[in-house]
Formats: sequence, C-alpha cells, structure tokens
Amino acid sequence: MDIASFLALKEFDGIEKRIGDVQQQMELNRFNLFTISSYNAYLENFHSDVIKLLLDPQERHGHHNAFLDLFLDYLIFLGAQIDKSHYGLCQVTREKGKIDIWITDSTSKKTIIIENKINNAGDMENQLENYYNYAQSCGFQVDSIIYLTLHGNKNAPWTDNLELNAKILNLTAFKNNDDLCRGWLQKCYEISKDEHSRSFIFQYLKLIKHLSQQGMDREIKEDFYKIISTDSGYQKAKAVAALVAGLDEYRTDLLLEKINGDYAPFKKIYRYRPNHQLFERYYDNDILYKIDVQLLSGGNAQIDFWNPGQDHQTQKHNVSEKLKSIGLYEEFEHGGAGGGMYKFFDSDAIGSIEEVDSELYNYLMALFKKLR
Repeated sequence: MDIASFLALKEFDGIEKRIGDVQQQMELNRFNLFTISSYNAYLENFHSDVIKLLLDPQERHGHHNAFLDLFLDYLIFLGAQIDKSHYGLCQVTREKGKIDIWITDSTSKKTIIIENKINNAGDMENQLENYYNYAQSCGFQVDSIIYLTLHGNKNAPWTDNLELNAKILNLTAFKNNDDLCRGWLQKCYEISKDEHSRSFIFQYLKLIKHLSQQGMDREIKEDFYKIISTDSGYQKAKAVAALVAGLDEYRTDLLLEKINGDYAPFKKIYRYRPNHQLFERYYDNDILYKIDVQLLSGGNAQIDFWNPGQDHQTQKHNVSEKLKSIGLYEEFEHGGAGGGMYKFFDSDAIGSIEEVDSELYNYLMALFKKLR
C-alpha cells in the first residue's frame, strides 16, 4: 500500500473534524472556576469532597435528600440492588475507615461505598476487601461498592470474595450517556432551586468534561491503533509523521526554487530556520529594510517587512511610510517578526496548502517588483 492509499483509508475520513470537535469541547470546558487553580482540581480528595458535599443531605447546598435520591436512582438504573427506603436517614462521611465516600443509614444498617479513582490513583493491596470488611465490622450490610474513574479505562480489581465482586459497580465520570455527568450531575443541576447550587454544579460539570477530554478522545485513538496495527501501518504512519514534520522546510525549498534568484532589490538571502527565509540588505534613502518569509504549521504563511536596528517608533514610521509609498499599507498589520508589519496567509480562508504557497509566491514577487 502506498502513502496515498494509506491516507485514503476510511478510518481517516473526517478525522480532522473529530479532533477539532474534541479540542473545541476542551476549550469550551477549560474556562471554569476550578481550573483557575491547577492544584486542588487534580487531587483525588478534591473530587471526593465535591461529590460528598452534593450527596450529603446535611450539607450547605440546602437541597436535603434531593441530590442523594437522584444518585440512588442512577445506581438502580445501572443495575445496583438498592432499596431507596433504606437510605431515608443516612449519613455521608469522608475517609472514615479510609473509605473515600461512605453512605450509611444507622436505622436500616445499609451502606454504599464509593472509591474515587478520577485521577487514576493506584489500587492498594486488598483495598476493596478491606473497605468491605470494615463496613461489616461496623454492623452494616454493603449494598454496592462504586468504583469511579474518569474515562472508564480501568475497572475495579477482582477479589477472592464472590459476594463482594457481585456488588462492585464500575462508573465513568464522563464518556457516554450513562456516565456520572449525564446520569447524575446534570440532573442535579436541572433540579437545583438556587443560583448558588446551579453555578457550583455547572462549574464542576465543566471541570469533569475538561479533564476527560484532554488529548484526543479514546475512539479516535482506537481507530488509529487499528490502522497502524495492520499492513505495515506503523511504518507508514512513521513515514507520514516524518513527511509532515519536514513539510514546511520543503515548502520553503519550493518557494526558493520558484523565486530562482529573482529577489532584487534585496542583495542577500539567508535561511534563518528550515521554514524561515530572510531577504536582506535593501537600502532606500539610507534606510535598511528586510523581509522574513515564514512557512507555518497548519499550511499557513507570513511575510514580515521590517527595519532592523531601529527603535520601535522609528521602525513603525519607516515601514509604514514605505508600504504606503507602494500602495500596500492597508494589506499589512503592525507587529510580527522584528516588530515591523506583516501579512498573514490563512489556509482556512485561502484553501489548500498548495494554494497558500502559490498565493504567497505571487504576492512576494509582486512585492519585490514594487520595491524595485
């Protein structure tokens, strides 16, 4: 299979949109109260504290058993053998007996254990068995053990206790329609009676989604994994990656080949970086001008026109006046390499990389001609 056929595989169809959608969702969810601090939001205790606060009927949210009832409904929907009437007078505690979140009812003597692994912490030896035995030693009958992860990439470890294994329920924070966000948190948000609770839950929902969507999503990775696992796919993928990595250097080579030495009034050229070409030593009325051409990632390009060796105000004046004298001032913006003025070639607006490079070449040659 040649590279063209490799890239034409159906698994690549729309992959740029799929990745773009994930990145867009990440950006939408990135701005939330909890990500302002990069510390607490990434700790296991943080997520346990938030979930406990919402589940606890005695907590400051003021919704009494409403959020807990929704959580129990969610667990029952997923198959947990729970009688809601057994949790009418329950307590929710943190780190009692080292259990992350412990829901207990002293009247019914029923309990639910929640083990939080949202940040992918490792499992201690016999961790779930120890929790189960501790709950029983306190006189409680365990209805369910919830093993909560961010993406659902791992499940609770199996134990030697078959009765315990039957009570384990693996939950995903954000991945599908049955995850914690859609199955519980979103419903808590919808029934919230005051702006304080709604805002708090909304911000936490955004945090969970942001954490879950970091990087490409699992489905895209799975499709790519299948591609590179067959028909020398890995070698072809490496070849494509190498070609992409060297693409902007190649684009710069092609540009210079097309210019073919016709870059007067500039007297010297220099390759500053593989994708960054300089045109130097053009004097006009004793003012030195320089052009930088950058072939940028994403198929974009940029021309920078500037006056080296001058302070910002002098350079701004010199470059502006020169571009005005050749009728191109309105096509450039202030800034860019060197602090002069620049023109950006946007592949989203122009089209293919080849079309960008063609427009760049034609514009650059016209610029050289006007400067002459």
